[in-house]
Amino acid sequence: MRGMQVERGYMIPTMQFGPDDVFLYEDWEESPVGPYRALFHYSPDDFRTLYAQPRAGMDFVSTVHRFDRKVPSSIRPLWGPGTLKLEVRSEEAEYYLEVRFRETPLLKLINPAVALMPAFVSFNPLFQKSAPRLLAPLLGTDPEQKMGGVTEMGRTTVFRIKKVWLVTGGSCSCGGRDLGGLTECHYRHDMGDFRPISRAMLSKLELYVS
Repeated sequence: MRGMQVERGYMIPTMQFGPDDVFLYEDWEESPVGPYRALFHYSPDDFRTLYAQPRAGMDFVSTVHRFDRKVPSSIRPLWGPGTLKLEVRSEEAEYYLEVRFRETPLLKLINPAVALMPAFVSFNPLFQKSAPRLLAPLLGTDPEQKMGGVTEMGRTTVFRIKKVWLVTGGSCSCGGRDLGGLTECHYRHDMGDFRPISRAMLSKLELYVS
């Protein structure tokens, strides 16, 4: 972990609404540049827009992932029991997202062990490769999900998961236009060693970046 920068907070790595719009949401309570929030948007032809607040967070995440456009925004999350309502406002677009999530009975068994897992386990390449494959049949998640690797900007990253919830549904509108309900993601946008996952999950986690 020497020489690595740490972010702590929440992430939903893939949300697809309707046939065309894929999002990634990050809500970092701690980072090298302080708290920040970011919403990534991917179009079907892989045009990437970053909405972020504040600018320091935008500059930092741009060193980790590639974007075609960066838009300073106001991002307001409203967390409730099993829900996240997200308002993203900028001069270019206004998004309203609602995400529903829950801790399944299986996750209630797994999460306490996940929370106590030592950091060195998360950094083990064998664990990074095997854990998603072992959990996929139980959770209905993507067996090819990566917990460590190199991003498209050449940054080595490792996810240390602290708690996981299954996203069960949601909706999204842009400028008052309904984009459609939450669906499985079948796009495979290039993010280095990473790809969008098919089924949305919410994670409380630490992200190590070098």
